[in-house]
Amino acid sequence: MNTNQKKELQSHGDSLNLDGLEALLDHAHLEIPKPPVTPETELKLVQNLLEQLCRVTELVKDTSERLAGANERLNGLGALVTTQGKQMELLEHYQAQAARTVSLENQLAAAKAELEHHRRPLLKRLIFWVK
Repeated sequence: MNTNQKKELQSHGDSLNLDGLEALLDHAHLEIPKPPVTPETELKLVQNLLEQLCRVTELVKDTSERLAGANERLNGLGALVTTQGKQMELLEHYQAQAARTVSLENQLAAAKAELEHHRRPLLKRLIFWVK
């Protein structure tokens, strides 16, 4: 099969010659040299890591402060909701008392009218009945 491909490639005028490539691929070994770590580059790496750690620490502090502020606002809103709930209960109580007051005022007005009717002189009462 390898020879057929070579013949096909050779038949084309602009193809590459790949002779010997199989042996190179069979025994290929690639070594990537590591750059030597000098104390200066190691020091720079440590400094960069420390700077990033300081930035992260500042961000954590800032986030913690923001969360504490949000928690305080949330607690304040919770207290406000509790207070409003109590006020709603009082409002219902006061509305019931207001309705009772209106009813009592109507009863009082009716009682006053009846009292006035009984206080009239006898002559006026007789005239009233005669009409």
